[in-house]
Formats: sequence, C-alpha cells, structure tokens
Amino acid sequence: MQSRPVHRQVTARNTGAVADGTLGGGVTDSPPRPVRIMPLGDSITAGLNSTGAAGYRDELLGHLHRLGHDACFVGPCVNAFQPQGDPGYAAVCGITIEALTPLLSQWVPAARPDWLLVHIGTNNMYGPDHTAAPGLLRTFVDTLLRLAPSAGILLASVIPSRLPEWQAHIDGYNRRVREIAEESGRRGRVFFVDMAPALHASPQGGDDLSDLVHPCDQGYAKMAAVWRDALHARLPAPGGGPILNPNPHLRTPSLSEAEPRARGNAPAYFPGWTNHGVYACHGRLAGLDNGSHAVGLCAAPGFLGIGTRLATIPGRPVRVTFRARADTLGAGPDHGGLTRAGRTFGVQADGHPRAVVTATDEWRTWTYDFTPTGAETDLRLTPETGLPLTPGIGTGRGPLVTDVLARASAS
Repeated sequence: MQSRPVHRQVTARNTGAVADGTLGGGVTDSPPRPVRIMPLGDSITAGLNSTGAAGYRDELLGHLHRLGHDACFVGPCVNAFQPQGDPGYAAVCGITIEALTPLLSQWVPAARPDWLLVHIGTNNMYGPDHTAAPGLLRTFVDTLLRLAPSAGILLASVIPSRLPEWQAHIDGYNRRVREIAEESGRRGRVFFVDMAPALHASPQGGDDLSDLVHPCDQGYAKMAAVWRDALHARLPAPGGGPILNPNPHLRTPSLSEAEPRARGNAPAYFPGWTNHGVYACHGRLAGLDNGSHAVGLCAAPGFLGIGTRLATIPGRPVRVTFRARADTLGAGPDHGGLTRAGRTFGVQADGHPRAVVTATDEWRTWTYDFTPTGAETDLRLTPETGLPLTPGIGTGRGPLVTDVLARASAS
C-alpha cells in the first residue's frame, strides 16, 4: 500500500501576546510546501453558472485556509479572477469520461498533485451508452493511480439532475462509483466521497441547481463543504492557526508555468493582493521549488510595493511568516542602464510599527508579529526609499519576497 504524501506546513508558532512590529528570523530558511490539490472533471468542476466561474473552488480554498491548511490548486486551466488567488484546475465543459482520460497523461504529471478531487460522469448519463460509464470510470481511476503514484484520489458520486430519466441513470452509476473506489487494490489510495446527497434537485426547480445539471452558487457552496470535510479528515494536522491572507504563495496568471521569466515592469495581477508596483518573478527563475512565485520590491519611481487585507480578530495575535532574498538573479524591471540590487524593504500591518528587513543572497525565512485592534488589517510590503544614489547607476532591482503566510494564533 502506498503511504500518503508528507507535506511540510511550516509555521513559527505564536500563542500569546506580542509586541507590535516584532521582527524575527532571518537565520535559516524553512520553505513551506503547500498541499497541491487538483480539481478534475467537467463543467461542474469548471464552475459553469457560478458567480465568477469559480464553482466550489474559491469557497473550498477559503475553508481550508480557515482550518489552517496551507493548500494550493493546480492544473492546466486558469481562472484569473478567483478571489482566493489559486486559479489552477483541470476541467473541460461537456467532456465525458472517455474523452478526459487521454488528457490525464499531459495534465497530471505536470501538475504533481498530492490530492485529486474527481467529479466526472455527468455527460455520460444522457444517452443509451450510460451503462458503459462504470467501466470507463474504472479505466480512468487506474490511469490516475499510474500517473500519480503517491497521490490520493477523492472520487465523488455525481450530483443529482432535475430530469427524472437522467436521475435514474445517475443513481445506478453512483452505486458503481462507490464499488470502484472500494475495490481491492485501490484501498488506501482512492476514497469515496458521497457528494450526491448534499445537493437537492427537483423537476420543479427551487433547488440547488441553476439548470438541469449544474449547481447554483448555493449548490457549489454545498459541494465545497463536502470536499472540505473529506480533505480535512485526511490532510496532515495544520501547521498553526487560520491562514488570514488569500494567495500566500503569490500565484498569478501573469506567469506561464511553461515559460519561466521575470515580468519586469509589465503589469502583473496577483489575486487577493493589491499591486502598488512590484515586478513578478517566476518561481523557478527565483530558485523556488514549491510552486510559489515571487515579487520584486523595486526601489524606483512608481514601484510602491504590494498589499493585502487580513480578516483579523481584535486582540488575537497574528504572525506573518515570509521568505526573502536579494535579487542577484538579474531579473527585474528594465530602467535603461546599470542597476543596483537592493536588499532592504519594509513589512507593516496598518496601525502598527513598520519593520525593516535586510535580505541576504540566499532565501531566508522571517516573521513579523502584531496584535490587531480591528476586524480588518491591511498588510503591506514596501521597498526601502531614500537609498543613496550613485551617478549612472539606478536604484534598480529590489529584494524578492515569497510565501507570505499570515496566521492567527491558535485559539
């Protein structure tokens, strides 16, 4: 039996009151390894008819963060507007089991998932060939087991339909889905998730669907809750309290997985963050191997840093853990001449003291502690200003920052 993958959810624990603006760390580097989750399926996984086309994914990631799980979604498809900032998924609208199976060899090894959330088969339920769906699913699952030998698979029953004829096909299929998950040889790797009872469908409407088969926002929220419970029961214990910030690993649709490059001073959108002027650096170019990207805090006109808003509880201490290094990679905005690689930058929670960090040539892990006074707190990373100028040499590239996790203290 294959053992479950081990995930490093690194957090410097913070359990009591702290002095505002306390800076710590900077001696060693402890890169976090977020759990890589691949939502896999058809238009229901893609989020058709949901607000923002995020389906269950945005809600699910928020659930996992509130439980303290450091997770990211992976896959070849991108939803650039997902508020939680993790756009990856693997789904095609209208696809059947047999049409999706050949795509797995391209998608799964590239994404390196730790867990796959599989909801597939709805488009096989419409015609007379619906009886072939269980055999096709068995081949599908065995293909996943071969392509992702260390990953776990959550195999869901298909959600209900408003059309009685299709629902009869779905009921028969779902019985076989459970059997396939529980067959000898798949135990310990494939886990049945009974999604169907969580959603209500009625021929008269007024249910959890937006049409004959796709959920409405309420239905997608129910799906997210089922996936949350299934994952929480199987993931390692969280590495600390709730994660307060969306997109802690600075994933962005502005950077292609296939083309590592720095974006220079071109616009870059980081979901969940407000870009006041940073440049985006591909994780592999920055020497990162955990799926994160980095931002460069350039000390140049118009480059004012990056910020995010935390949902805080007054009086409950927060520890922000982040990684930084000097940008010695030659990656950064083009100012038309020689530039100097800056090393200092600031981290500050709104209404609390600003701490100044001096980065080294290697990645280092730092912490910033504060005790919030309100229900929302803005966190900002800013370049150091007022640096001395050298004739003919611009202020140029600033330090690189990544893996910014703000956690509330464990209650």
